[in-house]
Amino acid sequence: MKHSLLDHVVAKAAALLAGASMAFSFFVAAPVQAAQVTLSVSSCDSFTLSGTAPNQTLTCVVSAAPASCSIQGPSAGSVGSPITLNAVCGSGAPTQWSWTGGHCQGVTTQSCTGTETNVGSVTYGMTASNGIGSAPAASTSVSWSNAPPLVPSGCTATANPSSLPAGGGSTTLTVTCSGGGAPTQYLWVPAYAGMPQWTTVNSQTAFVPQSTIFSITPYNASGAGNTAQVSVTVSGGGGGNVGLSNCTNQGFAVIPAATVSATWGSAGTWQSTQAGSFGDGAVWVFQITPPSGTPASSIAGRFVVSEFQGLATPRQLTISATPCDFRARDYTGANGPLAVSNGSTASIAYQVAASFNCFLGGSACLTAGTTYYVSARNWQLDPSPNWSCGQTSCNAIMNDSPASP
Repeated sequence: MKHSLLDHVVAKAAALLAGASMAFSFFVAAPVQAAQVTLSVSSCDSFTLSGTAPNQTLTCVVSAAPASCSIQGPSAGSVGSPITLNAVCGSGAPTQWSWTGGHCQGVTTQSCTGTETNVGSVTYGMTASNGIGSAPAASTSVSWSNAPPLVPSGCTATANPSSLPAGGGSTTLTVTCSGGGAPTQYLWVPAYAGMPQWTTVNSQTAFVPQSTIFSITPYNASGAGNTAQVSVTVSGGGGGNVGLSNCTNQGFAVIPAATVSATWGSAGTWQSTQAGSFGDGAVWVFQITPPSGTPASSIAGRFVVSEFQGLATPRQLTISATPCDFRARDYTGANGPLAVSNGSTASIAYQVAASFNCFLGGSACLTAGTTYYVSARNWQLDPSPNWSCGQTSCNAIMNDSPASP
């Protein structure tokens, strides 16, 4: 038929023609000139026009059942993670849907969203219909599997109490993780008498005879999470410097069985092959003491550990008033090392300075007259925190460029 129709009226009419037997009216202006208007909506088999100008009604006519129907959506899913399946028909304007199979069983909407609780293949069926009839049933299969959990992350440890009298005492150690997958096991280092090294619970009580830094690593099916550390101080145990027992109590083998002395103000170079086998589970410890009365440094010094005659090995380097202090960095030194570095070449800058200056600059601020320990171990951060050597020894070289003065 020929009418002069406003473009926006036609557009609005097409948008409204989404279902069967939908009727609407629009105003037809007095014709200025003849025009041919074609209106096509895929869900309508035909249209009827009733009434007389200017008030006429265009009606969508559906005369056939839905056809060419299918289910669109993913073919694989992870148990516990929802997916959405959508019913799509090529013609027939469906008004009802009937779903079968798995979490879609009994759903009567065009889409089905949900998850399964078991691993395996699930077949989903869907039948679309309208007032005329039903389309042939459509189906699809989805393969469901278990997604591996993330390793635990954001793990921290506490000790209650964290300070004990001379001779030691009992304390309760607890580790909690705020991110990643849930831990299923915990590795406790060191494990004192009566204290299991591996547990499935995140807390245990131990008798601690001397000042110790405990390291607790949570695990699940995907591997190790980040290691959480906590200090327990025993009176008379040397305060923050608990000696090399802090290394051996954590299960480390020190190469050699003593610290290597670095002279303040003098450059130094050392090779691990001169000390022993630097493999996994071993630490290389250096000590350095700025003499009493040393003024603030005008030039920062730097310890650098890197590979020596071998493949590059990720390492961790820390500087602290306590040897083998592999906790997270604390620029004040109260609850962790003054500086931490990771990489196949690990590097730490140090200087005599006020701690706030080092907080801004990232180097380790030392106090004149205090002994500090530079500890290196074979350790990687990615894809998860773990030992990195994988053989008897991964030779390394340590260089010390001295601070001035």
